[in-house]
Amino acid sequence: MMKTVKFSIGYNHDMGLLDLLEEFKSNIEAVYFPVPYQFLSSGRNLPQGKDYIGEIVKIIKKCNSLNIIPELLLNATCDGGRGLKKNFPADMIKYIKELKDLGLKNIIVTNPVYISRIRKEIKDITIESSVNCYIKTVEHASYLKDLGVDILTIDRDINRDIPLIKKIKKSTGLKIKIMLNEGCLKNCPFRNVHYNYLSHSTTKENSQNSILSDYFCYTIYSKNPEKVFKTPFIPPEALGYYIDFVDYFKLSTRVFDLPRIKRCLEAYKEQRFSGNLLNILDSPGLSYFSFINHDALKKNNYFLKMLKCDENCAECNYCNRLKQEAAIINTSLLKGEERNKEDAKAIVVFERLLKDFPKESAIYLGLAKAYLHFKKYKEAIEILSKALSFNLNNANICYLLGVCYVGVEDFNNAIENLKKAKEKGFKSARVNFLLSGCYRRIKMKKKALRELDEGIQKIKEVNVV
Repeated sequence: MMKTVKFSIGYNHDMGLLDLLEEFKSNIEAVYFPVPYQFLSSGRNLPQGKDYIGEIVKIIKKCNSLNIIPELLLNATCDGGRGLKKNFPADMIKYIKELKDLGLKNIIVTNPVYISRIRKEIKDITIESSVNCYIKTVEHASYLKDLGVDILTIDRDINRDIPLIKKIKKSTGLKIKIMLNEGCLKNCPFRNVHYNYLSHSTTKENSQNSILSDYFCYTIYSKNPEKVFKTPFIPPEALGYYIDFVDYFKLSTRVFDLPRIKRCLEAYKEQRFSGNLLNILDSPGLSYFSFINHDALKKNNYFLKMLKCDENCAECNYCNRLKQEAAIINTSLLKGEERNKEDAKAIVVFERLLKDFPKESAIYLGLAKAYLHFKKYKEAIEILSKALSFNLNNANICYLLGVCYVGVEDFNNAIENLKKAKEKGFKSARVNFLLSGCYRRIKMKKKALRELDEGIQKIKEVNVV
């Protein structure tokens, strides 16, 4: 009989998550959510609503009613200039005490200075080290234990070094948590600067014109796309390797919508998954790919191979072979003849995959984009319409349908689908400019101007300093 496993999940700033907690209460250990930006920045650049402090109160109350642990994130890797002020953490610690009185159970902390100070001032609260502490050694783990940590979240990079994880657990005597589904590169050279950038991007000094972005790793993938298989995620079917010695399992879900959180939870709860691996992994850099066939990974004994990997890539060639079989690059990132070649390949691969995964939206999107590249509008309309018949009518599918109808100069259908894309959350100014052009072609000048103005305003908001 399969052992019941519980998971920590992240709050995605959608209060509908509280209903999901009811549905999965027997499989959710904890819900983690960030401290309000007025107290500390975050390891994620996500907008917080005007009543976010009120949302936190509701989350804590709901979690306690379901016997789920509410966890406050203090996971920024840099506090900037304000972190240099002697009394900077005082208000934050006062706020933590207020939340504790409301039922807050755990806090997850990156800064070791805060760990020791919180432990000194708040004796009876559970302190977890953040995954952003980058714990990779017994010595590092021991230091954090001495500072007051109760639960160690190990660095993602050692997720597959089972002997080392066991050694850390035995040496410290602390409980261990691992993050299962983050898809960041192993030993990524950009990680520290990336998280520092994210920490600053939630402050008033943030500039949208920064040279930094969430897509540093494109540089690496563009040269070695097979590196994606080095990402140290733990597949759902591999939980059995960890259940006997890992105490807590964390899912990275703060940027997932509710259906995706549900899909991720179900995959790890059932310890099996089929289809596009990108659906359950979290990393912006993975958008370099449009599809990764998890079934192909399982067929090639992927996880067992990774556990035994000796890093002898020059002779092994396993990941490169797997790339050919399992991964499809997001061809919109390519140019010229290289894109022509990859899109032609994508059409063949996606058409084959569609037979195995007829309800996988990424396949329809990838196939439609490839058709569009070759201006095969009718073929793209046919495949996207089929996606709609399976209720896969997300914003991207509606947007692409609108683009296709513009291509065949069916402006009424183009307008209908582009409007649906907007309603479903397609926020790019591109949709406004396309709508403006369509309205202009059917002599609806006022609507054309309104969409044009809206698109220009979106661009201004993005570029504001």
